[in-house]
Amino acid sequence: MGCNLRDLATPHPCELADFSGARVAVDAFLVAYQFMTTIRARREGEDGGPLTDDDGNPVSHLMGFLDRSTTMVAAGIDPVFIFDGRPHELKGDTLAERKQRKQKAKKKWTAAIEEEDWKTAHKLGAQVVEFRPEMVAETQTMFDALGIAWIEAPMEAEGAAAVRCARGELAGVASQDWDTLLYGSPVMVRNLLSHGTRRFGRPVRAERIYLQELLEQHGLTHEQLVDLGIMIGTDFHPGVKGIGPKTGLKLIREHGTIEEVCQAKDKEVPERLDEIRQLFLAHPTGDEPLPAAGMADEPRLRELLQEGHQFSERRIQRALDRLAEVGRVRQAGQTSLFDF
Repeated sequence: MGCNLRDLATPHPCELADFSGARVAVDAFLVAYQFMTTIRARREGEDGGPLTDDDGNPVSHLMGFLDRSTTMVAAGIDPVFIFDGRPHELKGDTLAERKQRKQKAKKKWTAAIEEEDWKTAHKLGAQVVEFRPEMVAETQTMFDALGIAWIEAPMEAEGAAAVRCARGELAGVASQDWDTLLYGSPVMVRNLLSHGTRRFGRPVRAERIYLQELLEQHGLTHEQLVDLGIMIGTDFHPGVKGIGPKTGLKLIREHGTIEEVCQAKDKEVPERLDEIRQLFLAHPTGDEPLPAAGMADEPRLRELLQEGHQFSERRIQRALDRLAEVGRVRQAGQTSLFDF
C-alpha cells in the first residue's frame, strides 16, 4: 500500500454523480483484493475463503467487478481499469515479505479448517486470497464483454494512472494507495468503488484528495512530497527508521531533502535514492491512447458468467439493466427486452 499520508491529507466527500461524464482510472489489482477479502464464504462450516462456483473456481472478484463497474457506468462514469505490469526489482523485498506473510497465514488457515475452527478460518481467510493470472485474464475478458475499458500498465497501475491523469487523460485515479499522490496524480479518489456500502456498520463515502491542495497546505513541492514518502516508507524502500508522517513533514520542511535530513539526524541515506525518486517523478506509462468504452455483449457475458460460473439470472440481469439504462448494451438482430 505504499506510504501513509492520511494524516496530511484533507479529504473532500463526494458522490458518484460528481464524476458523471468523466473518465476515471481504477487500480484493478487493489480493488480485486478488496472484493476477495470482503465477498467470502463465512457461514458456519465454510472456510472463509472467496466464494466459488460449482467447480471450486473463485468468483468473488467477478461478482465485485460486475456489480461495481456497472454501478459506475450507470452513474455516467467511464471507468478505465488499469492492471499492474511487471514490478520493478526494487519492489522485490516488499513482494517477498507479502508472500511470506501469506504463506504463514495459509498454514494457520489450513490447520483451522482441519480442526473445524471456523471462527479462526473466517478471520484468516482474507489473508490468503490470491488474484492469480487466470483470474486476471477472466476479469479482463468480462470487461471486454461489458464494453468497459482496461489496460495493463508497464509497471505500477497507480503510477501509470497518475501520469495519465496529470496529462489530462483522466479526471482522477480511484485507489486506496497513497502512493498515487507521490506519482503525481492531481486527483486521488478513495472509496469510489465501495461508495454506498457499509463497513463496520457505517456507510462508506467516496472522497477526493487534491495533490496541489496538500502541497500548498504543507508548504511542499512535489519533489519534497516524494522525499517525505520515501522517508516514511514505500513499496520500493522500507523508509528511514524512526521517521513517521508528522516527524518527516517537519524535517523535510526544515531541511528540504532526504540527504539534508539524514545528515542533520545522522541517518544513512537510502540506497539507490535517485532511482527511487525517478520511479515516482517519471513513472513509466504507455504512450498508446486509452481504449474507448464499448457496448456490452449480452450473449458473451452470459456465456462467461452464467454458463461458465453459474451466476444467477438476477445478478446478470441487474448488471445488464444498469448498462441498458445508459445505452451501453449491444442490440441483437432480434427484438429483445432492451428494444422497448
